[in-house]
Amino acid sequence: MDETQDLFFETRFLDSYAGSIMTEPATAIVELVANGWDAYATEVEILWPDAETERQFVVRDNGHGMTLEEFRFIWRAMSYDRVKRSGLTIEPPSNLDGLPRPVFGRNGKGRFASFCFSSEYLVTSCKGGEKFTCRVKRSPTAPLVIELVEHIESGVEGHGTEIQGCGEIAQIGLDEAGARDIIGSRFLAEPAFKVHLNGRQISFSDISSQSLSTTTLAIPRIGEVTIHHIDTRKADKTTKQHGIAWWVQRRAVGDFGWRGSDVDRILDGRSSEAKRFTFIVEADFLNQANAVKADWSGFEDDNATWKDVQLAVQRRIREIIDQTNQAARESKRTSVFDRVGGAVNSLAPLGKDRVTTFINEVVDNCPNFGEQEIIQLTTILTKLENSKSLYGLLEVLHRQSSDDYDALHEMLKEWTIGLAKIVLDEIKTRMRLIEELKRKLEEPGVDEVHELQPLFTKGLWMFGAEFESIEFTSNQGMTKVIQNIFGVKAGRGSRNRPDFVVLDDGSIGLYARSSYDESFNEDGIEHLVIIDLKTTGLAIGSTEKEQIWKYVKELRSRGHLRMTTKVDGFILGDRIEEGEGQPRIEGDTVRIIPLHYDTIVRRAEKRLMNLYAKVQAAPFLEEGRASLEQFLEPIPVQQAQLLEVGL
Repeated sequence: MDETQDLFFETRFLDSYAGSIMTEPATAIVELVANGWDAYATEVEILWPDAETERQFVVRDNGHGMTLEEFRFIWRAMSYDRVKRSGLTIEPPSNLDGLPRPVFGRNGKGRFASFCFSSEYLVTSCKGGEKFTCRVKRSPTAPLVIELVEHIESGVEGHGTEIQGCGEIAQIGLDEAGARDIIGSRFLAEPAFKVHLNGRQISFSDISSQSLSTTTLAIPRIGEVTIHHIDTRKADKTTKQHGIAWWVQRRAVGDFGWRGSDVDRILDGRSSEAKRFTFIVEADFLNQANAVKADWSGFEDDNATWKDVQLAVQRRIREIIDQTNQAARESKRTSVFDRVGGAVNSLAPLGKDRVTTFINEVVDNCPNFGEQEIIQLTTILTKLENSKSLYGLLEVLHRQSSDDYDALHEMLKEWTIGLAKIVLDEIKTRMRLIEELKRKLEEPGVDEVHELQPLFTKGLWMFGAEFESIEFTSNQGMTKVIQNIFGVKAGRGSRNRPDFVVLDDGSIGLYARSSYDESFNEDGIEHLVIIDLKTTGLAIGSTEKEQIWKYVKELRSRGHLRMTTKVDGFILGDRIEEGEGQPRIEGDTVRIIPLHYDTIVRRAEKRLMNLYAKVQAAPFLEEGRASLEQFLEPIPVQQAQLLEVGL
């Protein structure tokens, strides 16, 4: 069985594929008129739809038309490549004289524009004596359903295409006046291409005053030029329907658009203005000056009059664009200050001046920046002015690569700055501990009391997930018990390190997590962690394991530990006796585990997903070692020492 037969389309497929062509009437009507242009029509007649009077839309042109075979192929082909099939230009019909016309359409999506005005429509076309009518609609599983209504194979005169709605009339938010404005602002550059809407030809008078301005330019000793400036107020996707059109005696000379010298002298063809503005230049005297080529395909490049006129017109158009942009800039500037003025006014005078200068310079020199983008940037600068670090953040960002910007953007989409800082601070603290522990263990004769035990106080997480709880705290009460029981209270450093038991061969730290009764009152110890750090050169064996077990038994006998209290004892050193690497288990609650120092370091790195190896050159590791040592160093308590001396 051919499984491709099971393929089908959901109803929303065509809406997604065609996009605004099917949902925005302004886009749809431009596409339908452009279809007539691409068929080399000289006239397009439109009947505007009206749901209240049940008037269906109609678009009729006198272009080449289509045969039934051509229609079926074009309408059924998804992603139809107009340029590949027919080229970038189209020749006029056989009964019409004219130059090749550049086409607008490329992807064939304009045929879906009719669905914007009606749920179904009829396509009637004549070409080469053939005429057909087809109904086009959609079904729940097919984006297009085509039904043949009529087909006359020969004997029909004329050429052209008509599309007429025949289904449910759509409610659209564009009236006839708006349609005239939109069509006029895009299809008046070619005087031989006429568009009629509801029986009246669209002209300059149909374009709103916000979109059309006309000026006269007198060129000394040559003549007077009229320049019509059309601004669609919204940049189109391409420059296809924009640029400069030259008219001589109401006839277009060559193709309109942004020519090479226009781009060099007036504006970048990629700019938003190039996709918004159309200039129609009327210069009838150029014909008498023999500046027009015989076939009207362009101007004579060596004609002195043409050279002077083109340069003067380009200068004037540049001035018009600057003036237009100046008005837009002032409007944008006013709008931005209205939105951010309150926050900016709250700044100190110097900060206010800096932010105000920034707004003015961006508005004047960065025309492609939208109003919302400037507001966002200004808000950021205002917050920087109010922050303690001022513009230090910008200096940090300046040093980052573009990939880092992308990574920061992705992170900020999923994390708040505050939450990310909490997580990163915890990672930073743990990685600093790993760095410090690795460095200390490389020192011969390291002082485990002053230098290692403080690290493990902050690093119980290195032993496993069950020791992550912040409830584990150093238990001075148990430390005192062990000091008294085993007579080690006078050990080295004991007065400065009351949290540790100091032994001749090492030190012991005790960390407890309390247990609670049903009334949430503390009623003892739930879990005890004993960390016994041995000096280098001492091999860990059964004697050291027994020592931990003695502590546990004594604490139990003194009532500090219940039989149910879980005890984990870790003995760390740089070597372990042969055969003594296994844990010692006492009952169900006591484990005594010997570990190499480098083993615990490797465990710590793996618990941080080996991040240390990936970011060991991080600034906080390189620059923070001195501050970490200061952080770990205990604060001397002079009064306590005086009290002991006094006793």
